[in-house]
Amino acid sequence: MPLLALSPGPRALGLRVRLLLMGVAALGGLWLALAPTPAGRTTGSRLAVLRPPAVVELTELRILDWHAQARGPLPLPPGISIVAIDERSLTRIGHWPWPRTRTAELVTRLAGAGARVILLDILLNEPDQNSQLGLARALAERYRALGLDRAPGRARALGGAIEEALATADTDAALAEALTATQRVVLPYAFVFPDERAAERAETPPPLDDAARRLLNRSRVVAFQGPAAEHALSPTMAASALLPLARFRAAGSGHANVLPDSDGVLRHTPLVIGFGDGLYPSVALETARLALGLSRTQVQITADRRIMLGEEAVPVDERGWLLLSHYGAAGSFPTISAADVLEGTAPLHVQDQIALVGFTALGLMDTRPTPFDPVMPAVETHATILGNILEGRTLRMPAWLLLVQALALVLLAVLAPLGPPRLGAVWATVVALAVLGLVLVAAHAAFRAGWWLPVLPPLATLALGHVGSVTYQVLVEQREQRWIRRAFMQYVPPAVVRELARNPAALVFGGRRRVLTVLFADIRGFTTFSERHTPEEVVDTLQEYLTAMVEIVFRHHGTLDKFIGDAIMAFFGAPFDNPDHALSACRAAVEMAALLEQLNDKWRAEGRDPLQAGFGIATGEVLVGNFGSTQRFTYTVIGDQVNLAARLESLNKEHAASRHVIISEGTYQAVHAHVTARPLGSVTVRGKYQAVEIYDLVDVLPSAPEGGA
Repeated sequence: MPLLALSPGPRALGLRVRLLLMGVAALGGLWLALAPTPAGRTTGSRLAVLRPPAVVELTELRILDWHAQARGPLPLPPGISIVAIDERSLTRIGHWPWPRTRTAELVTRLAGAGARVILLDILLNEPDQNSQLGLARALAERYRALGLDRAPGRARALGGAIEEALATADTDAALAEALTATQRVVLPYAFVFPDERAAERAETPPPLDDAARRLLNRSRVVAFQGPAAEHALSPTMAASALLPLARFRAAGSGHANVLPDSDGVLRHTPLVIGFGDGLYPSVALETARLALGLSRTQVQITADRRIMLGEEAVPVDERGWLLLSHYGAAGSFPTISAADVLEGTAPLHVQDQIALVGFTALGLMDTRPTPFDPVMPAVETHATILGNILEGRTLRMPAWLLLVQALALVLLAVLAPLGPPRLGAVWATVVALAVLGLVLVAAHAAFRAGWWLPVLPPLATLALGHVGSVTYQVLVEQREQRWIRRAFMQYVPPAVVRELARNPAALVFGGRRRVLTVLFADIRGFTTFSERHTPEEVVDTLQEYLTAMVEIVFRHHGTLDKFIGDAIMAFFGAPFDNPDHALSACRAAVEMAALLEQLNDKWRAEGRDPLQAGFGIATGEVLVGNFGSTQRFTYTVIGDQVNLAARLESLNKEHAASRHVIISEGTYQAVHAHVTARPLGSVTVRGKYQAVEIYDLVDVLPSAPEGGA
């Protein structure tokens, strides 16, 4: 029975289609509304199973970037200044790293100028190494090795001189003394996170010793408001930490980890990170605490996921992450060159301010892209976080958002498909665009007020309902030939499409038993290849490979069934008879293997890694036809031979086939007069109880005839 004859009457079908569109639009919009985003939707881990594809999340985040760019820079928070280790400082003071005595002098001068808190954005986890210290230590070791420390007279005096040289060269002592004297400096440390690939290699970060844990626990957040608050957060967990040297006793310390989204842009940051059984603040949160004059117990976590700094509340998501409101591009904050501070060549306006010392010189600074600047220095990132905390200028997602959004999505899902049949496609599109504009305007107005309202759910609902309805109207006006071309153009050769257009009755719903040949082709080690290359390189290579392989399938009158990741499934002998379908499949596989070698030679010449593929071919009785529903179906083959072809392809890992092409007994019996094949013996493949004979397809004889559709 022809497939098109299964369709109901136009009115009944139109009603069913629009009801379907309403359901799809509503479900699609609600799916996006309920799913978490990288910025921490409040429904986060509870609905993690609903997480949409990464492209959806990144699109929503880039719309968030557009909001920030359209709004423009914000007024800067008062009382925050940056002391930049910039190009001028490196020219005048010297190349980095500077002796720690310079850092100590910088801290002392800022403290003397009245800075309320100094955030020293420099990781001090290793002792300062300088030539004077190295020489003094070498002399001391030689002095003791010669036993002069036990000798009287001038030898003892020499020992005193060496000890004095050691003390003078120990620049860490000078910095430790400055930190102790100032007692207003915050030092950063860095958490190390679990690495899945390292776990596969049985590598684990080194554990912290007791002294390091005691040092880390000085910054631990221990206070909660109410018994439920202790379970309010599911923080990002660290595996280890890189801590400042124990001799550097600062007023406070916090982690300097800022974790960007998958596209590298910094839009949110963890204010607390879990380690062991504790929660630890960011360096910006610790700086804010000291600037406000609060004790550590006055930093509290509430059951409704807020971090309380005294009476001030900082909203975070369930991971303890803060959604940032950026002030502008790099250079927005008041900046003083570190050289001017050290040389006293410019007035220091840091009285009662928070001074952040960090790198802005090219080649030294750790940059993170933001919506305003692709190379924002890390020290300005900390200034942004600090300003958000102190001003309370953070983006929020209202608790009532899901309920209101769900009601709006249902309304849009009902109205969008009804517009085109009543208003016409043109006017319905005008109305839909107007609604789209209103959604964007409302979302932008909410952003300016400090609320983030995701726009993809309503836009997706509107698009699914409206575009689906308009598309349906257009499609029902097309002739059967155009419909069939669109249905089959993606997986059969053009000649077959033209034949189906001439004979629509050949396209039947359901399956028929036919003897066909199924071919599977799969890339070996593609997971490893993907890990070693960027996604762009993987996509480019895979596209070039698949395009070349599919062209060969079509050239030999095969039908492309589907792509399964990097695998290709094709069959030969349908939808139209080809008595030489087994030989066509063998010829296609041999040509695919040869072309892959040519591609590998080309890729090697370009400095790219080659690929290796395996091929499996099985011939026998299968069901072939259109399987699915009247709304959506697939032209495919089903049967034991499909599974056998897939298993034969995987056997290339165990058998050294000449061209990596293994064929079944059925295929060999159909083509043995036209091919060169080598028996590989009898094997029991996974999923089958009886052993099967398999063959290595060495080559196809030049005189072999080519089948045709």
